[in-house]
Amino acid sequence: MRSRTGALAVGAVALFLGVLVVSQLGSREAYSRALQQETPESLTRLIADLNDRNRALREEIFDLRLSLDRAQTGVAGGRGSLEEAQRQLEQLEVFSARSRVAGPGIAVKIDGGFDERALADLVNELRNAGAEAIAVNDARVGPRSWFAAGSPGTLVVDAKEVRGPWSVSAIGASEVLYVAMTRTGGIVGQFEVIYQRTRFAVTRETTLDLPAVSPP
Repeated sequence: MRSRTGALAVGAVALFLGVLVVSQLGSREAYSRALQQETPESLTRLIADLNDRNRALREEIFDLRLSLDRAQTGVAGGRGSLEEAQRQLEQLEVFSARSRVAGPGIAVKIDGGFDERALADLVNELRNAGAEAIAVNDARVGPRSWFAAGSPGTLVVDAKEVRGPWSVSAIGASEVLYVAMTRTGGIVGQFEVIYQRTRFAVTRETTLDLPAVSPP
């Protein structure tokens, strides 16, 4: 079905190109007949208009030929808009935390006192550094996630208590994320000053496997 649809699209674009060329030839013949009845001043305007129209037609034909080439390539390779739509859907599912995701990244391990405001700051910093997916222990963090204080030794992520020690995992470019967390004056350095009895460790991870966000 995709091949048939792609072939029809290619045929439609090719037909439109043919109509444009014929129309351009007809326009030139009409202008040629009109030239004999025009004054020098009006001829100058007509020539300028003709040049502008020819330039616009050439640009439109060039754009259509590019579209035709892309359509032919998609038909020949079995690709098309359906494949692009599928790729975008997968990206949206990762961003919205609705799908499980695996990949390289970093883990920020926190052992000791920590609060919900600091956790929110850490998550925001990871996002700003380019993290594609984040989880706190086994609780996935989505775009609408919220944090609160829980019972002693716990933090709440989307109404779920997560007990410390905590590991905030982030999938993305591991080296970029690592530098963003550990640079001088960075957020981990600030936490070490504020939470002097808490241990923070940032590690690069070859593979992280983060769950989908828990249903409400």
